[in-house]
Amino acid sequence: MSFDGFDAFAESPVFKNIIKKEALKLNIAFVCFYGSRNYNLETDKSDYDFFIVYYPVFENFFTHNFTRFSVIEKDYDYFITPFHEYFRHAMNGNIKFIEPLICGTFKSGIKDSERFSEALKLTEKIKIFILINFKKNFDAASGIIKNKKINIEKEQYTSNTLKYKDSYGYDIKEAINSLRLSYLLENYIKTGEFSFIVKRNPVYEEFENYMNEINAGNISKKHYLEIINKKIKDLEDLRQILIYKDESVKSQSAAAKKEIENDIMNICKTEACFEIEKTF
Repeated sequence: MSFDGFDAFAESPVFKNIIKKEALKLNIAFVCFYGSRNYNLETDKSDYDFFIVYYPVFENFFTHNFTRFSVIEKDYDYFITPFHEYFRHAMNGNIKFIEPLICGTFKSGIKDSERFSEALKLTEKIKIFILINFKKNFDAASGIIKNKKINIEKEQYTSNTLKYKDSYGYDIKEAINSLRLSYLLENYIKTGEFSFIVKRNPVYEEFENYMNEINAGNISKKHYLEIINKKIKDLEDLRQILIYKDESVKSQSAAAKKEIENDIMNICKTEACFEIEKTF
């Protein structure tokens, strides 16, 4: 699969040491990357964001106890999640989990290429399902956009974005991401496709102008809120298009969802029989 801007990090000792440490405890199915490098918006200060997705063992299902945690460091963030839950999040419209599927930024966690190919076949099925999962995609993405706007209104910063308070007067990272998502969602409504690549993409021309103006300090918090409120209203006006599309594929998507869920659990059952392979 393609890595694009993640290649160097995927081959770095830092990344390999992270995977080696986690592989001692988990049967890693794959690692997938998300973030600015998928959009071609990375800078020399950008960190690396990725999921470590593992196959659960029978004990996990029996006890309903699954390993899930996140690690946030200066140069990288990663989140560990079980195989079935990763795909469930994507099928529920969570754009962060959808992104690696559409962008194809995967790295195998096992030596056996045939076993990994089964997972990749599943991702292809899920990609098809995701693109017709209209209502959930809209509700999930618009919810994230609104939450980011509220965080800015309430002046809620993270440790990584507090630095913007004095320089810009508001969290420009959240502002830029909310605008990018609003343009992504608008394009999805109109075309039925998720378009993550920003650079040299006519879909994002207006967004790039806003982003550059925000980074230059030329768009105030008040002006940003005016822009994002208009985008949210425009999205709500377009929502009826997706409701119509959703109705037209309801039986198709229900059948696909059932088939995918069966495939996911069959793969989990099969993989629970394998010993952990320390392959990184």
